[in-house]
Formats: sequence, C-alpha cells, structure tokens
Amino acid sequence: MTTTIAGKITGVFSISHEKDLDGIVSAAIVRRYANKMRLAHSLMLTDYNVFESDFSAVSSLKNMLIVITDLGFNIKSLDSVLSRLNDAISHGCRLVWLDHHTWPKQCINAIMSLENNPVLKIRTDVCASEIAHRVLMPDDTVSESLAALAHDSDFNLRQSEAANVLNDVVNLLRIFSIEKRQRSTDVLASLVIALSENGLSGVWNEETQRLRDDLLEKRLQNYRRGLLKKMRRALEGHQDMEIHGKLVRIVEIPAGISTTDMGNFLSDPENLRSDGGQLSIADLLITLGPTGLLGFRRGNESVLCHKAAQLFDGGGHPYAAGGEYGIYSDFEAACSDIFYVLSTDKNWIQSSTSSDDSESKE
Repeated sequence: MTTTIAGKITGVFSISHEKDLDGIVSAAIVRRYANKMRLAHSLMLTDYNVFESDFSAVSSLKNMLIVITDLGFNIKSLDSVLSRLNDAISHGCRLVWLDHHTWPKQCINAIMSLENNPVLKIRTDVCASEIAHRVLMPDDTVSESLAALAHDSDFNLRQSEAANVLNDVVNLLRIFSIEKRQRSTDVLASLVIALSENGLSGVWNEETQRLRDDLLEKRLQNYRRGLLKKMRRALEGHQDMEIHGKLVRIVEIPAGISTTDMGNFLSDPENLRSDGGQLSIADLLITLGPTGLLGFRRGNESVLCHKAAQLFDGGGHPYAAGGEYGIYSDFEAACSDIFYVLSTDKNWIQSSTSSDDSESKE
C-alpha cells in the first residue's frame, strides 16, 4: 500500500524510537518518503519514558502528515496521546502510525476512530522498518535494504556486521547526548540523514567493514571495549529463580549501558560465564536499569515477554518488551519483588495450544 497525500498537507512530521536501529532506520525511510513527495521534513526521536511529554509538541502542528514509527502506547497514555492528536487533526493534520508492538484493542479502536482517515498498521512478525518500507516506499530498493538491516538487528539474528555496528553507534550517540545534556534528536539526526540519502553506503564501507567516519570508528571501538568490561561485571551479580517451571534471570544494568546491548550480551551462551562456571540461557531474561526501567527477553518460545511486561505497566513483543519497576535502592530486594509479581500470574507462559497474536489495521 502506498499512502497518497492530498489537500493542504505541507510537510511530514516524523516521530520514531530513538533507542535502536529499527527506530532510526524507520525514521530514515520516512525521510526518503518526504523527499519523494517533495514535502518538508521534521524529526523527533523519543523513548517510552519521555514519550508523553515529547508528544505535547504534536498539539501545535498544522497541515502536517504525522508519521509515527516503532512506538506503541498503552492505555495509561491513551487520553493524553488522543488529546494531542485531536488538536493536530483539527489543524489539518493526518496520521500514519506504523508499529510492530502488541497493542491493546482499546488503543487500536481509539486511533481508528480519529478524524481525517488515519492509517494504522501493526504487525508483530516484522520490524517497524519493514512496515515503513512496505507502506511508504514499497518500490524503493534503498528502503528495502535498510529494512533488512533493521530486521537483522531487531530480531537479534546478528548475521550482518553492519547492523551490529550501526546498532552500537545508535547506543553510543544516545549515551553521548545524555552525558552532554543534548537532545537525542539533534545528535542522531545526522545518522538518519546519511542513511536516508545514501542508504548503508552513506555510513558504512563494505570493503573495509568499517564506518566511513574514522573518528566515529575510533569512538566505537573504545565504547565496545568499555561495554564488555561493564557487562561482565554486571553478570556476576545476577539473580536467578525458577518460577512456574521457567528459569527467570535478573541482571542490573550499569550506567551507560543500553537495554539492547545488555540483552544481546546475556543472550549469547559464550558470555554466560559466572564465577568460573557456565550459566544456562534463561527462559526469561530481565534487565533492571538505574532508573527502574525493565527490559524483557526470552530464551524459550513458551515465554511471552509482552505479557510479563504488562505486569509492570509495560508492553512490547512476545520475544522482547519493556516495563517499569520504579526507583530502587536495593537490587536484591527489587529482584525479590519482581520474582513475586511474576509468580502471581501465569499469562506470561504460553500454552502449547496458543499462538502469538498479530494485528494489521488500516
């Protein structure tokens, strides 16, 4: 499906997830679409913990196509998001929302009830970049190749070194923006622009298997060395418990390490050595960040991460999700609380007769 813009639309306002390659590539594809349609382009990159506050900017938009990618939302945010979208639509805006997270029915119905023919596409079997490619730029080979990179990263296939590197670059630049107290959008915009204009070749030298920016390559190598040391130390303090017959592991994320990096590290059996022994892959892996944010990954297909995350006011995919525990001072006490909450519910364990749901809406 190709979205056709008509009427008074004068520009594209892109809102995408800042935290991983899928969100950045989705934003790059949206920018290619804006250029194809000869529309002005504006970019906002955000994350779930600041999503509602950042979304306030939508209220003042006029005659814009608002394209949201790689971001879902839950019932808790429903009223504020709808209020701001209604303001924008009353000013002549249209909405296209492309996502691969699991949505509550109430949120789907609310978006589809908006005025001015909203487009909502949700599929949990592909990444957001693939949806953006198919909906906005179906015949564009650059968008197709970028979406394949995002798929490799988001589904943790780790078959493409370029995808691994770019995902680390996203994390490196995000951490830099936090340390320098700069907007992540300002720091990551150059990466979005380079990918949108020249595809992977705009940032990556396939022949040398290195970034084209030599300074960024050096920063990345230093970042990766420091990353491994911190994650190995974090693993030593892990907490394990068997709940409903599943091995649940919680690891505290050190400052400056992303949920994605920690999740990837802890999903690789080669890294799972603790106190000289070899650890098993956890059926459910939970990472707990310094601000109380939770990340969920599964090592067993019978585990539903989004269902586990819903117990902590979160959501996501069956294979990866996020939630919130809250500010804590004692890691072991926090783990005990998390284990207890999981023990009170079995919905995060998939029965042999059920299957993961996926939605596709226009």
